[in-house]
Amino acid sequence: MSKARLSRRRFLKRSSQLSLASAAAVNSIGMLGLLGASQSLSDASDHKALVYIMLLGGNDSYNMLVPTGDNQLRRNYETHRGVVALPEAELHSLQLTSPAKVYAGVGNATTNSTEFAMHPACPAMAELFNSGELAVICNTGNLIQPTSKAQFDNGSVALPPQLFSHSDQQRQLQSEPTNPFRYGWGGGMAERLADYNSDNNVSPLIAVGGLNSFQVTQEGLINTYTLGDSGAPSLNGFAGGRQQILEASMQSIDSQAHLMAQKYRDTFDAAIKAQTIVQGAFTQAESLGVDYDGIFAAAGAVATDRSTQRLKTVAKMIAGRSLTTNQRPVYFLEIHGFDTHQKLLSDHQELMTELNAALKGFRDVLVAQGDFDKVLTVVGSEFARTMTPNGEDAEAGTDHAWGGHSMVMGGMVNGGQLFGTHPDLELNQGLDTGRGRWIPTTSNSQCSAVMAHWMGVPQSNLNALFPSLDNFDSPFDATTNLDFIARA
Repeated sequence: MSKARLSRRRFLKRSSQLSLASAAAVNSIGMLGLLGASQSLSDASDHKALVYIMLLGGNDSYNMLVPTGDNQLRRNYETHRGVVALPEAELHSLQLTSPAKVYAGVGNATTNSTEFAMHPACPAMAELFNSGELAVICNTGNLIQPTSKAQFDNGSVALPPQLFSHSDQQRQLQSEPTNPFRYGWGGGMAERLADYNSDNNVSPLIAVGGLNSFQVTQEGLINTYTLGDSGAPSLNGFAGGRQQILEASMQSIDSQAHLMAQKYRDTFDAAIKAQTIVQGAFTQAESLGVDYDGIFAAAGAVATDRSTQRLKTVAKMIAGRSLTTNQRPVYFLEIHGFDTHQKLLSDHQELMTELNAALKGFRDVLVAQGDFDKVLTVVGSEFARTMTPNGEDAEAGTDHAWGGHSMVMGGMVNGGQLFGTHPDLELNQGLDTGRGRWIPTTSNSQCSAVMAHWMGVPQSNLNALFPSLDNFDSPFDATTNLDFIARA
């Protein structure tokens, strides 16, 4: 091995050590080429943010939203859920503003129902629904094209690759049902909204807690900026004498220096700029007089829960947004623990308790900031769980399934409604591929397209962002029942 090659490897190793605490990538390197020829279309009043909350592991959403009443849907639920069925008396009733569509057999026939309730641990979510601030999108999932049970059984239809696999279905939910993975729809959307995001120092793609597939861009021109759970990250080991030495070293690199040294300096400078801006945003948020800790605590949120910390961090970034010129930021965070193969009732109770309080706290903080109408919050999971439990005792769990429910919250949401089509919960027929693994009646890409359009992507550009849309009815047609965002 030559000395030159050894020196280069050492340099690259040293370069990799210069990072934000969470290995955040810096946006300014890639944004300049994309934005240089664009004139920003945004102004301070034209701000929209998307906050995507990913429930990792497969949320058992058929115990999150539960049918009630003296009807066949409730009887199917009780019969097939068995030992993990939730007693109706413990649920929080929902007051639907219009009847929900329920699958009623072949030919996409539907019937209507108005009797549903939320999990016993979700009183605030039920309250948000009943006040028109939250809606549920029923039986969504990764789909390449509309799929019937007959097509699934005889293999005559293309299916999402590696169906029922956590990692594969997570990537596909955050992108498209393709293999290999190409880009996340959050990242692809940010590229298409470049005219709204003119800040070259801080990325419009912000993750709290780690990098993800959702924010990977198509052209590689924008990198994700990652925050720690509780706020702005700092450079590793950047203090005291080490800080002085490093700053002096960076200042000594000029245009005559080696290109790799100049790249190292540019990365360092961009990281410092981004850190300063983000810390300033937090300072500005805290100057508004909003009692973040008190509001989340009043909602029942536990200060040490990651969902509480992360949503509080996102809220502060939104409150301090005047320090950047990005008017279409895209936030992403994860909540773990939803792979409930055992102890569904007890473990899901804890998970729903945390989610319920965190969402309520986030909503209340956004209202206090005056931002609730500007922030679309999405709660999704890679798939739901089987309708039938894994056993016949109180410790039973459920297995990986397919179609499940997601939620949207915000001042722009047509709340108090169930969108899409709810499955009939009939086993071995209709939508069931086995054990209550329901074939989705709505594709995730259809739902995501509605959100991307609200953020500013023209309808004419959505098929390029979501290629599988070509296989489905337009999500903006009344027949798809996906009008979950109020149109201006």
